[in-house]
Amino acid sequence: MSEEYSIKKRIKDIINGTADAERERKASMQGQIDRADHIFQFCLLLFGLGFWVVMILKMFL
Repeated sequence: MSEEYSIKKRIKDIINGTADAERERKASMQGQIDRADHIFQFCLLLFGLGFWVVMILKMFL
């Protein structure tokens, strides 16, 4: 029953044009996700480098 409802709803959305709007919304969100991913990777790299610098300094001092 739910499959029939989702298929009917999907067809209605395509006819009304809301499926295209949803696809565009997801595409615009992808840019924000990519930006957050780059920020996270930068912070992880910074943490990793800081960790190794502290370990090397601790070993020599």
